[in-house]
Amino acid sequence: MLRNALSIIWVRGIGALKADSENSYLGTLWWVLEPLLLTALFYVAFSTGIRGNGSGSTFVYFLICGILPFKWSSSAITGSSTSINSNLGILSQFYLPKWIFPTAVNLSMFIRFMLVLPLIMAFLSFGGYAPGAAWIHLPLIVLCQLVLTLGLSYLTASLVPLIPDLKHLVSLSMTAVLFTAGIFFDIDTRPEHTQEILRLNPFASIIDAYRTVLLDNQPLSFAELLYPLLFGGIATLIGAAKLYLLDRYYLRVMT
Repeated sequence: MLRNALSIIWVRGIGALKADSENSYLGTLWWVLEPLLLTALFYVAFSTGIRGNGSGSTFVYFLICGILPFKWSSSAITGSSTSINSNLGILSQFYLPKWIFPTAVNLSMFIRFMLVLPLIMAFLSFGGYAPGAAWIHLPLIVLCQLVLTLGLSYLTASLVPLIPDLKHLVSLSMTAVLFTAGIFFDIDTRPEHTQEILRLNPFASIIDAYRTVLLDNQPLSFAELLYPLLFGGIATLIGAAKLYLLDRYYLRVMT
């Protein structure tokens, strides 16, 4: 049963990538252009605002280490939130475990990010941030972010079929996370009490970790990833439990 489920996840995840590439003129090139254009947009918007003094020469590298990893999580969580509802036609014909759908979305978005990550590294190297020994910690950061993203994906996927209007709240929540994760500013420059509030956002630690390794070339403090890892682990357990317990109930609610 598990083997069949994993096969379905793989087919659906890869199938979503193929469908995206076939439904656009630029194909797979759009996977790279989209995050780069997003970075350029926020660079123009914030390089002379939050950062101040028009000092945008290094801000683009600061920004790219935040916005591109966050784009992965944001797309996965938002897509997962409606993954069960959007497959109602399939579910009405035959049974499938509901955890398959958010997992397939996460697989698709994870592969996309794995294709973009080498380009981030190449871009930083071109900008003078040469690869160093600290870069070896990148897989650990990616793994921690994967756990966090998957946990929140399971959680949202388990709730939206029960309360469809929550899908709008998911989008708004991801926007709130975007602007409080320190993507456009350095959290350490804020007042201490503000820092404490902002660091409740688990993605803040993830973004800091990317910059510590990629920009500062400093060894990673593993304690820094403990909070987002625990947050993601707990969210995964709760979300997976809800998907399991309500597995047979979702179809009755949605029809």
